[in-house]
Amino acid sequence: MQKIIWTPDLQTSGHDFKIYLDKDFAREMIQSKVPSGSQIKMNELATEELKRLGTRWLNSYSFHEDSCFVNQIYTGHNGKWLSVNHHTIDDLVGGKKSLKVVEYSSHNIDTAKQIYDLMKLFDKWVVYADILKAS
Repeated sequence: MQKIIWTPDLQTSGHDFKIYLDKDFAREMIQSKVPSGSQIKMNELATEELKRLGTRWLNSYSFHEDSCFVNQIYTGHNGKWLSVNHHTIDDLVGGKKSLKVVEYSSHNIDTAKQIYDLMKLFDKWVVYADILKAS
C-alpha cells in the first residue's frame, strides 16, 4: 500500500475545508528547485483541468519561490483559494521537526463544485510532483 500524501477535512463550517499534506512530502517539494518553465507548465495543466470542469481561470498554482512547493491554489471568482500560511513555510524551510502535517485552508468557498475544483487541482499537483521535480 502506498503512503497517504494528503487528506481533506470537510468537517468545517459552511463550505470551507482544509487539506492536510504529509510533512515529509512538503519538505521534499520545498527543497526541490525547478526552472520557472516547469511551474508554467503546471499552471497550463491546471488551466486545462479547470476548463474541463467548466471553470475558466489562468495560473492557479502559486509556488514558493523556485521550488516545487505549491503554497496557494487560486481559482478566482471573488477570491476562491486554498493556501498554507507563511509560518508553516518558514517551518518547512527551517527544517522544524515538530511540524506534524502541513495544513492548507480554503477561503471564500460557496459551493461543493468549488471544493471539488480545488481538491482536483491539489491532487493534480501531488500526482505530477515527481515529474515536476525531475524537470
